[in-house]
Parts: sequence; C-alpha cells; structure tokens
Amino acid sequence: METQMKLQGLIISLRELNIAREEDAERFVMEDGLTELLDGLYRYNVQIVNLDMFSADSKEKLLAVLKLHNLAPECCLLLAATDRVLSMIEGVGMAVCGYLNPRIPGQKLSAAKVLVESFEEVDFQFLERVYQREYGLPWTALETRRCFLREITLADLDELYEMYRGKSITQYMEGLYEDRAKEEEYTRAYIENMYHFYGYGMWIAIDKITGKLIGRAGLNCLELHGKPALEMGYVIGEQFQNQGYATELCRGIVRFARNETEFEDLHCLIHKDNSISIHLAENLGFSWQEELKVQGKILQRYTKSLESKENVAFL
Repeated sequence: METQMKLQGLIISLRELNIAREEDAERFVMEDGLTELLDGLYRYNVQIVNLDMFSADSKEKLLAVLKLHNLAPECCLLLAATDRVLSMIEGVGMAVCGYLNPRIPGQKLSAAKVLVESFEEVDFQFLERVYQREYGLPWTALETRRCFLREITLADLDELYEMYRGKSITQYMEGLYEDRAKEEEYTRAYIENMYHFYGYGMWIAIDKITGKLIGRAGLNCLELHGKPALEMGYVIGEQFQNQGYATELCRGIVRFARNETEFEDLHCLIHKDNSISIHLAENLGFSWQEELKVQGKILQRYTKSLESKENVAFL
C-alpha cells in the first residue's frame, strides 16, 4: 500500500447524525463533540460531504457526488449511522466508522469495523487512524525533536536487515530470522496481533530530516509474577549510536506510556552486562528492582512509576 494515501474526505448524512427527539423543541440537534469535529476537520484540508444535500440514496449517486468533489472513494471515510447508508458503499472500497445513534435503534452496522457511541473523544487523529487501519497504513505513535516513531511495515525489512548486521546490535538481544520469508510472516502477525489489538508495540524510529531508519523502540506486554506488565525496549543502529537518540526516544516512550496506557509502572529488562542501557534507565528515573532469569539470560529489572500524567511533547 502506498504511503501517500491520506484521508481527504469525510462522507456523512447530517440527517442520520440528528439526535433530536420528537418532544424536543429544536428539530435538529448534534452532539457538541460532533460540531467540534466537523469544524476542526477543515484545518486538516478534509472535505466534508453531506449526502443529504445531493439526495444521494444509491451507490451510483454517491460515486457521482464524490466525482463532483474530486474525491476518490479510497481517499474518503464514511461516518454512518444506518445500514441503509452503509449498503451504498458495498463493493466501493471505502473506510467506514459507524455511529450508534440512540435515536435510530436496531441498526446492525456490521460493515463498520469501528463503532462510536459519542463524539467526545473523536477528532481528526481518531478518524485518520480508522482510515489508516482500513488500508494497512502505519500509525505514527509519537514525535520527538529529531525523530518520529511509527509502526513497522514489510517495506522496512531491507533497512532492518542492514541495521542488524552490526555486531553490537545482537549482543544483548535476538536478531531477525535468517529466512526472509519467516521474518515477513512474523512481521505480518505482529502488525495484526500487537498493533491492532493493543494500539502500541515496538516501533520504527525514523529521522525527520533524512527519512532514514535509525532503530527500533517501543513497548511490549509481558507477564511479571503472574500479572500483566509493560516493558520498554530499544535498539539503535550502530552509525546512530552515541548521539543521544536512545535517550530522546525513550523519554518520548515514557510519556506515551503515561498518557496512552492504563499501566501504573513501566519496566526495563536489561542484560546484567549491558552497562550502557542500565545507565540510560537510571538517567530516565528507573530504579533497580530485582534480578530475573529469562530464557537462560540473567536480566536486571528496572521500574519507573507512571502515576503522573504528562503531555507528549517534542524532546
């Protein structure tokens, strides 16, 4: 899937989004969150197309309306509250978000992979991510001063194999599969099972200026003493080491974990001989907890509290 694909149009039926009841004085009422959403989309150059204005009640009319607005179906997202409107895009190939309008009960909305009950927390980023999931486009998780972290794609494997040729890369961690087909299969499963289920994982670190892959960093779910826990990890390509990238990325990940997960603590499992990573963890405020044996390796567990909430900022 080409990464230049982006969300350009939001297709709606305002009539369906009406939450006014028969006894209400006003005939048309929208949720406050929806009003803010529609107003805010213009800042991102997203066209809003109201099907009601064109009496679009069939697939053919819908496609004609999109053509009138110079919008391709694959560049749009349909926000629908009824099965009738959803049926109009059958076979068209368009991302969908369903709205459970309490005024219109009994709708299955089975064609929508994502359903919302209100618009309080729905914004451009939310809709963009629904769109990206539909087309297998990677989410950007966070940005730092010099980098951004995004989900891995199969297209990253060439650069990853090159990075993992460095002798220091696999000194304290496993490498990639020698069989490229196995690594591709693993990556597909990781995208589907980790990113799609948790919304986070180990990401790809990209330099903002050069666009080069400089490493991997992110979060991993594990079990500690019979309870679910959250682990942070990273690896930086040899040519980018000793330039502060690891510290910069890990600070961003700590803030992401505080704001975007429900975990109270964040852990680092570090090989006992990996003095550089131990020093980094301590500088980030992690404290030593215990020594563990994992898959035959002696690892040190360092932990940091995530109790306080912070805004993710450029570092």
